Amino acid sequence: MRRDTLCVFCLLWSLVGHAQSIVDPRFTVDTIILDTPQNRIPLPIAIEFLSPDNPNRFFLLEKHTGRVKLVENGVVRRTVLDLPVNASDWESGLLYITLHPDFASNGYVYIFYSHDRTGTDSTSNTNWSDNRLVRYRWNGTALVEPQTILSIPNDPAFSLTRLIHNGGVMFFGPDGKLWLVVGELNRSNGIETNQHPTQVIDGGGIIRINDDGTIPNDNPFISHSDPRIRRLWAYGIRNSFGMAVDSLTNRLWITENGPNRYDEINYVRRGFNSAWRRWTGPLARNSGANLNQLVQLPNSYYDDPRFSWLQPIGVVSILFLRSARFPADLRDQAIVSESVNNRLYLFRMNAARDDFDFSAFPQLQDRVADNADERNLLTWGTNWHIVSDLKIGPDGYLYVVTHIGSSSVPVGVRRIRPVNPPEILNGKAKLEGRNGLPLGVPLTLRLYNDHTLVQTITTALDAYGKFSEKVNAPGTYTIKAKAGSYLSVTVPNVAIAPQGFAYRELVFTINGDVNGDDVINDADLLAVLLAFGSAGGVADVNNDGTVDDADLLTVLLNFGRS
Repeated sequence: MRRDTLCVFCLLWSLVGHAQSIVDPRFTVDTIILDTPQNRIPLPIAIEFLSPDNPNRFFLLEKHTGRVKLVENGVVRRTVLDLPVNASDWESGLLYITLHPDFASNGYVYIFYSHDRTGTDSTSNTNWSDNRLVRYRWNGTALVEPQTILSIPNDPAFSLTRLIHNGGVMFFGPDGKLWLVVGELNRSNGIETNQHPTQVIDGGGIIRINDDGTIPNDNPFISHSDPRIRRLWAYGIRNSFGMAVDSLTNRLWITENGPNRYDEINYVRRGFNSAWRRWTGPLARNSGANLNQLVQLPNSYYDDPRFSWLQPIGVVSILFLRSARFPADLRDQAIVSESVNNRLYLFRMNAARDDFDFSAFPQLQDRVADNADERNLLTWGTNWHIVSDLKIGPDGYLYVVTHIGSSSVPVGVRRIRPVNPPEILNGKAKLEGRNGLPLGVPLTLRLYNDHTLVQTITTALDAYGKFSEKVNAPGTYTIKAKAGSYLSVTVPNVAIAPQGFAYRELVFTINGDVNGDDVINDADLLAVLLAFGSAGGVADVNNDGTVDDADLLTVLLNFGRS
């Protein structure tokens, strides 16, 4: 995935290796779909599940053909879109896909790709017009009604010798905004980019836009005159193939590719400047480097990587294991893939989840892997070749896309799961009338079997309003769910097969139960009155930061409900 990807590709195809493995014996690997004469999927780059309750149906992207294929039960059903892509380099072509948060109702699918001006697939970089983000609508058979949301065009001021550093990973965040990481398109020849604002305009960064392509008013550089800067959340990024939200904290993390030294993992806050093209890796490791050398926009900041590899590994994807399928010692930890050593790596988070925990590895306390021995301390999987995408499936397992493989490890989609997976209940809660993210809202799930309470699960919602919890035994349950100050909702007939899962979306509509006794009465009214005028707290039922008339009105309107 770096500049020498083609060489890596040739090397990998010449290897005769072993099948993929996980170093932890608690896990096994299943094959979902491979590139075979019956199911042709050359150079798969990414997948996207169509529904949160069905792991057997997903879109699959082929990078160099420009085709989006529908896969059902391990079989390619049909091509649902065929784009004219420019595949003049191993880093260009059809790059990524994501669904709108309201996909179930509006059918919107977003695709990022390298567009070829000829209207057909091409391998000539002179035919490349732009990298574009296009919104389609899924009609159940095909992706239709294209609407260009964003275009990153060629700039004649730069000599484009290779169409690399395109980035492309994107998703909708908990805030409902579309996040897209892009590289600097190798557009650094002839200028010292970090001494001029063109470093921001033409350099790589993280774009944050609304679902229609407009720019949110709370972006860090919204007051800037250039819309290309206003749409940025972060800048100074050479290239990236990995970006993820830690939904337990709503914090953003990316991988970043260095040139001949220092691949990185970065924790990205609002206005982050990653310092390319001035340096890579930690500031202290770059002789003579200082912050005055950077283009420092108002509201920007620099921070060292949370981890670096002195010898680049072609770092690719990052993902958090947000699933109850994984044991407690692995759940919500980070998995990272790469393109040089065929490995997956496990990064454990610290208690605050703003850094990694290397307490078990004193060699990594400086947050740099200086050699292969230090790098391999974090190995979680071997012989995976070039992994381009990691996803948690609806079933709670880890799905892995091998983009470039070998004769013994063909490209395709596989999943990593426990040998003895627990039964789980996944879901998402909608809290009507509540402001802000649902992060941290308490959730209680009571499971009944024939009116007998058999299990009580106490947890909290993540930034997306999602939850994933173990169930003690398979069965068919009635679930009584309570979130925060909302009255409980009941969901009957939730069937969970042995080693299976269930997914349910919970809609909470009646708010005002301040004391949590599942009835809105005098006690709740008194709690709001006593806290009136204070900042936040449990009596702030609409979560707008102040206990005020709106909270009082909510309790009064729902008074007597149970």
